[in-house]
Amino acid sequence: MPQDHAADDGPTSLNRRMFLALLGAGGAAAALNPRWFDLPALGASAPAPDPAFPLGIASGDPRPDGTVIWTSVDPAADTGAGVAVRWEVAADESFATVLASGTETATAAGGHTVHAEVSGLPSDGWFHYRFTAGSNVSRTGRLRTAPAPGSSPERLRFTFSSCQQITDSYYVAHAAMAAEDLDFVVHYGDYVYVSDGGTITVDDYRGVYRRFKANPLLQDLHARYPMVVMWDDGEFVNGIDRTMEPVRFAAARQAWFEFMPVLRPADDPERVHRAIEWGGLVDFTLLDVRSRRDQAIESNDPTTLLPTTDTALPSGAAIFDPDRTCLGADQKAWLKDRLVSGDFTWRHIGHGYPFVALRLEDYDTPEARANPPEGFHENGGKYLSTEQWDGYWAERRELLDHLADHEVPNVVVTSGHTHIYFVSELRPDYDDLEGSPVVAQEFVCGSLTADPDPRSQFFPDLPRDEAEVAIHGLESAFLGVNPHVELIDLLNQGYGLVTFTPTEATVDLRIIDTFDEDAVATTSHSYRIGVGDLPRFPEAAEPPSGPDEPPVVDAPGATPVAGSPRYTG
Repeated sequence: MPQDHAADDGPTSLNRRMFLALLGAGGAAAALNPRWFDLPALGASAPAPDPAFPLGIASGDPRPDGTVIWTSVDPAADTGAGVAVRWEVAADESFATVLASGTETATAAGGHTVHAEVSGLPSDGWFHYRFTAGSNVSRTGRLRTAPAPGSSPERLRFTFSSCQQITDSYYVAHAAMAAEDLDFVVHYGDYVYVSDGGTITVDDYRGVYRRFKANPLLQDLHARYPMVVMWDDGEFVNGIDRTMEPVRFAAARQAWFEFMPVLRPADDPERVHRAIEWGGLVDFTLLDVRSRRDQAIESNDPTTLLPTTDTALPSGAAIFDPDRTCLGADQKAWLKDRLVSGDFTWRHIGHGYPFVALRLEDYDTPEARANPPEGFHENGGKYLSTEQWDGYWAERRELLDHLADHEVPNVVVTSGHTHIYFVSELRPDYDDLEGSPVVAQEFVCGSLTADPDPRSQFFPDLPRDEAEVAIHGLESAFLGVNPHVELIDLLNQGYGLVTFTPTEATVDLRIIDTFDEDAVATTSHSYRIGVGDLPRFPEAAEPPSGPDEPPVVDAPGATPVAGSPRYTG
């Protein structure tokens, strides 16, 4: 019976079968992330790439007066001195009114890519751009400028996503995002998946980007909207941190800067954390949680474990080390300062993997607090992945306390990497739900394209409908030990759609069947946060909630409704 596969050991733990299933779910453990390998890509029909500009065109972070635009030329066109590439930005698609132009040279030293920094454009507008190399003219793309500083825009709308493996599924999620009404697209990394053993030199990394960026649906998305990008470990090697072999680290960085629509800062060439100001509406911060962090704690290292009968499971005293850092001192100081500076209606934090604690077993029980065992720590437990923020407890607590101490209003966090949808409250102390304030709300997206069908992955011997019931049992058990998590969805892939306005933020979880080239995106859940709902301190009342179609709940404090994976009634 399905319930046998979803048995619960109690309200504060998951059994070992569940743990193993969750750990392998859709890349929740970085060690199990799928790697790039040389197989033909599947894809829906779309125009063939331009031979002169085989990887398409792209624009990047919007600024009030401009942005960066990008393309790549065919290396065979370079006879030795590089390829001269002219760029133009116009007010109209016919390029009758050219507002900015220039010429860049695509060289072998730069991977035959072009980055043009565009400035002098009017704020808060859409413009058209293209490239010319000899007699060859690229397709036309659209770029966006940000609203002027201090202005009052009516909205900011973007999708957030991550993890786009190119094998075994279609890029229909990219087509769905291109059809949305957006200001820009956010990609949290795993834009490519390299070979841990075979992608070593800068030319190796360039080859991976060329293969992924040749996908026509990805090119269409880039041409239609600016893309705000961050790297994850797929761009480097599995489980990247600052201890990576330096020469390979440098090669991976170089290729990323070459093939992404970003400019490498002259004053800090390794810096990728940054912010986009959307007038006075949103301060959009983007964090690097990979290249500046201390080495991840190995989950199976017994020296890191709190006392437990199962020494193979992750936990431990080491994850609470106050000297461990995920962000690095400079980035952390920058973030803390931005969170309390300026006048913005909303604060957004975006980064690669979940900020929330994702626990498999709770050691911080009333009994343990009354009689603490050796090595006891508040919030101690077995966690889904100590490779993520659960391996950097002290620094995460410092940031959440910072939000609470300063009562920073209206903070929303979006994240990726796990291949699993999560909706969660962010609190300084996850084992004090009555006394610890809710300082932010976090939304984690599923993968764009990365995984086999979880029904066959988890329960290959069960009929499809029974396997789905069993997976919902895993979700319910996980929620039982994580009351701060409002939703977990192990079944679906897709992206998140965020809209900020002067009065509310709306987050739609958009899901799509990436194994069907005719699939369309649908909304599984929608969340609304009103201005002033966050932070929520203990004395504040719970906001009302009620069902809708698709389920619509107020966040934080969402109440599950029938049809939701969390619903167990």
